[in-house]
Amino acid sequence: MHRHILTIAAVLALAGCTNTAAPPAPPPEAQTTPAAPTEPVPRPPATPAEQQQAQKVALRVADLLEAGNETEARSEIDRALTLDPNNKLAQNFLRQLTVDPATALGTESFAYTVRPGETLSKIAGRFMGDIYAFYLLARYNDVKVPRLVSSGQTIRVPGKAPPQDPPPVKQPRSEPPKHKSPKASEKERVVVERDEVEPAPPPPPVQPPPDVVSPAEKAYREGLAAQRSGNRERAYQQFRQAAQLDPGHADARAKADQLRREIALQHERNARSAFARQDLDGAIRNWDRVLELEPGNDNARLEKQKAQSLKQKIDKVN
Repeated sequence: MHRHILTIAAVLALAGCTNTAAPPAPPPEAQTTPAAPTEPVPRPPATPAEQQQAQKVALRVADLLEAGNETEARSEIDRALTLDPNNKLAQNFLRQLTVDPATALGTESFAYTVRPGETLSKIAGRFMGDIYAFYLLARYNDVKVPRLVSSGQTIRVPGKAPPQDPPPVKQPRSEPPKHKSPKASEKERVVVERDEVEPAPPPPPVQPPPDVVSPAEKAYREGLAAQRSGNRERAYQQFRQAAQLDPGHADARAKADQLRREIALQHERNARSAFARQDLDGAIRNWDRVLELEPGNDNARLEKQKAQSLKQKIDKVN
């Protein structure tokens, strides 16, 4: 009996071992889902103040490109597009700097001689429909400094040559009157012979009307003459007057803006040089001139205040 009980206990023990539940399988590794790429936050539209400042910077790009300063122009284009990515003038200049001129303008072109008073800007406006396309036209002609193009210089203009004025129509020569009959009077015969020998004199040439120059164009031409002679102050005043008399004179306005910036930079250099020499009065005078040309130049205003403050301290000591 005791053996029988042990046998049953052994059988139950073996059954327990057989039915032992297997340890739970480890949970499958969590599958990591890649994060969806975040969309860039759209930039808010430029404010009116930013648009105005961007346009001002873009106009300065025109001055820099007129002077052939491409490196600084690229920097100013970036600044304008940072203020207003939709600024058309800055986008226009960026395209002119990056495209291949021959590809953009085509291979067909014609020779053109620059007339007195003309600039690449005026020529681009006449033949290309955009006065600000002057730098692309300059690159098309391998001109490094567009404002140095002068009258009498021959350049290539893209497109077909404009039609020339038609030549004057020659009037058919009138034939002498024929004899009516062998019995024509002696008087008629003499008149016929005289007409054959002495043709009627040609009519006097029609004199062209005098070249009427508007006050704006006169001031513009005087500005060009002053600029060629190196008198930038007078040239600036004349270009400015031409732009005031004719607000649509884009060349006068562009040249006035260009000279205004050049003169302001010269006075800025003079002011810093005078301050370094402790010529505080000279520094203040030059900073005043800079502020006359650029009323919004905050740096010039601060430098002037710095010179005035130092002058006051020196005056107190003395």
